[in-house]
Amino acid sequence: MIKTQNRKRKKTTDLPIPHSRPVNSGLNRNLNEFLQSLGEVLIDITALEVNTMVVEQITGEKFIAWEAYRDIYPISQDYLEQQGIHESLRDRYLELRKSLELEYALLLSDPSSEFYDPSVLDSTIGENQILTDPTLELHHIQTRLPDPITPTNPEEIFKAQRVLRSCRFLRSLRKVSELKTALDSRNKALHSKQAEQPGYVKPEVLQKAVTTDMIYAQTVIQLDGDVINRYPQEIFHHPHRDVILQIHKEGVTAGEKQWRGLLEFVIGLVQASLQWGSGKDRSP
Repeated sequence: MIKTQNRKRKKTTDLPIPHSRPVNSGLNRNLNEFLQSLGEVLIDITALEVNTMVVEQITGEKFIAWEAYRDIYPISQDYLEQQGIHESLRDRYLELRKSLELEYALLLSDPSSEFYDPSVLDSTIGENQILTDPTLELHHIQTRLPDPITPTNPEEIFKAQRVLRSCRFLRSLRKVSELKTALDSRNKALHSKQAEQPGYVKPEVLQKAVTTDMIYAQTVIQLDGDVINRYPQEIFHHPHRDVILQIHKEGVTAGEKQWRGLLEFVIGLVQASLQWGSGKDRSP
């Protein structure tokens, strides 16, 4: 009764309610940002991918965006030589650095991105070569990535922090960081092999040491229901074939349950957000 009477009570003043507009605009802005972030998440969870591999050791390292960005940014031919990276791996490192540069260029060339810079698409000054020339080598690219190591001014640090808040850029950075970790492991294995066999080492021995960890089973379940299974020929001759395939099967089952639960959770959040938003629009 008290709340009903308050709603029907005639206003006694024409003064605006303090902070009413900022609160509403803030809520709408937060809702829009929330829905946008959900859209970014949906890009990652629309398909389930389960890979099974056998590795020599499992590291407990966690992904820290700034640390990963700082470790990948300085990669160049001279840097790899200074760090003692084996020659057979240097091209792979350079490709990782180039892929990160490409991802940032895509952000700069996207009109819907907050990082949009029209000059990236200007062919007259050659700024779009990384977008149009797949054979372009890293040392021919004028980097546009913010420098996290030797910034020329504080704005450079702010730019780096800002780009690391981009879900799109972070997805690429995480993948590149994972590949770099695998290459670092191969580099250590390669140097260890050479230390065991000083002097000339057969190319096939080096190639075996350089090869990244093999995926023995891969299953992809797409949102439309398609299921893709891939197995390399080596799995059929592996002494522990049945154990590996059983572990993979159990991993797919567990991953599918988690994937479905996460999809249902996100869909529920979207529905609740839309209902809340439509309720706000109908309110007087």
